[in-house]
Amino acid sequence: MELRADRLERLGNYFSRLTDEGKIPGWSAMVSQHGETVYESSGGMANIAAGIPMTADSIFRTWSLSKPMTSVAFMRLVEEGLVGLNDPVADYLPAFRDQRVYRAGLPAAPITEGLVEPMRMWHLLTHTAGLGYGAHQSHAVDTLYVNDGYTVEPPAGTDLAEAVEKWASFPLRFQPGTAWNYGVSTDVLGRVIEVVSGKRLDTFMRESFFEPLGLKDSGFWVETRNKDRYAEIYTPTADGGIEHNPAASAYPTEAPLFLSGGGGIYTTVADYMKFLNMLANNGRIGNGSGADHYLSPLTVESIRSNHLPQNVTLGSGFGSWAVPAVNELMPAAGFGLGFMTVRSPQEAHLLTREGEYFWLSMSSANFFVDPAAGVCALVSPQLYPSRTLPITNRLRQFVYQAYC
Repeated sequence: MELRADRLERLGNYFSRLTDEGKIPGWSAMVSQHGETVYESSGGMANIAAGIPMTADSIFRTWSLSKPMTSVAFMRLVEEGLVGLNDPVADYLPAFRDQRVYRAGLPAAPITEGLVEPMRMWHLLTHTAGLGYGAHQSHAVDTLYVNDGYTVEPPAGTDLAEAVEKWASFPLRFQPGTAWNYGVSTDVLGRVIEVVSGKRLDTFMRESFFEPLGLKDSGFWVETRNKDRYAEIYTPTADGGIEHNPAASAYPTEAPLFLSGGGGIYTTVADYMKFLNMLANNGRIGNGSGADHYLSPLTVESIRSNHLPQNVTLGSGFGSWAVPAVNELMPAAGFGLGFMTVRSPQEAHLLTREGEYFWLSMSSANFFVDPAAGVCALVSPQLYPSRTLPITNRLRQFVYQAYC
């Protein structure tokens, strides 16, 4: 199946309408097939107050779109034999050796038990490790996180190694591998990368991920010279409009103390699509006979496969917390090595297909890859929170209806 560029114009028309109606500040979108850009559109503003337009080269915080990047970079270490998917996390991060698991009780006096199964690397990649995010406040363990200042990010002045030590001191929400819960697993994975590689996460990602893939505008901070390229984040108002969100828009201009592999990467739509094209091309960078492979095709196949026990979907009740922004897709999805992957599309009642894998961010940026057709698509509308509009679903509708 091939994509028709003329039918993809509906995607730009939709986001242009949202911009004109004042529901989003602007957008940038890109769709490719077999490594070639089929459609690209941008509109509206990256910074409304300054009158700076949104483009494919606007720099935005990826938030949770950092997770697929960090997970894929980790798989390079797996391919090099420096770490294994079944290796216990405690072999690299000893603080997890005596991990406890919550069973009952109030946060002030939780009743816990020891590990039945060690927390392993694949648990981190699939969010089945039992770790959480304090900001979710959906479990007694979340309260323990928040009481010590660990919400989405750790307290100011905390580096990655210190944060991981603290997370290991909290009980897990469940025994590793027995449920799914979205949390700090990818940040812990980032610390594993540091230990295994002997490099700070920002250095490793630059040398072993950004540079090999040609991601020239990606990193853990935004240099001052690029401040006019930065896309601010906006939040809906009660009257149906939007307003600037200064807290969500804040960004570092030099290497931050806490390097978040789970949410701290900044990039552009143009850069991120190079990453997605590599995945859609089964690990190959670029096109042509001389193209190199970043990952083996079999590694990419494993990444996009469902690694949940017994091949269950999150809709089976395996997920302990439903991510609000992807509720419609969760009944249809399992989880691979850093990505949600569609297993039973009929359960979603959306335009999707088996084998698609995807993720999304706090500011509504989201992507999907359809490996069967070599298609990938990404849109970044800079709207927080991500559940405000059906952006994730509409992206699929506009791309899948363009197949012919």
